[in-house]
Amino acid sequence: MTTKKQKFRTAYNTGNENYSELHNDDGLTEQHHAETCDINKILAQFMETGILPTSTKDPQYGDVSEHNFQEVQNQLAHAKSLFEELPDHVKAQFENKPFKFLQFAEDPKNMDSLVEMGLAQKRSLDLALQEQDGKISEEIIPSGKPDTGAAETVAT
Repeated sequence: MTTKKQKFRTAYNTGNENYSELHNDDGLTEQHHAETCDINKILAQFMETGILPTSTKDPQYGDVSEHNFQEVQNQLAHAKSLFEELPDHVKAQFENKPFKFLQFAEDPKNMDSLVEMGLAQKRSLDLALQEQDGKISEEIIPSGKPDTGAAETVAT
């Protein structure tokens, strides 16, 4: 089988060569799904029936107008960078997934484990709880920082 020599346009050719390619194969795209994926046909069906096509997932709606996209992205980046600063054995315990660590850290039942890992100080938590006038709080002060009585909240 011989292949056609590819021609490239350069500054030195006259530009009247045909650079297009013609593909005669069917390709890998399954064309029998084209009609069910066409947004115009989906909307036309909805306008007639008032019913959206069935899906395996239930739609979820929520009012997120009070959130700023950039602020949320900054919070996520900050949380990820804080997670990356943790020791490798701690990250491995949570499969290197920040959301699993945050779920663990936000649960007050896991406070003793956080103290054992060296990520919190038990005495600092007690002071923070006393400052809240008896209110239950999930605030902790990371170890290595001075104990000033102020607590840093684990943000999600």
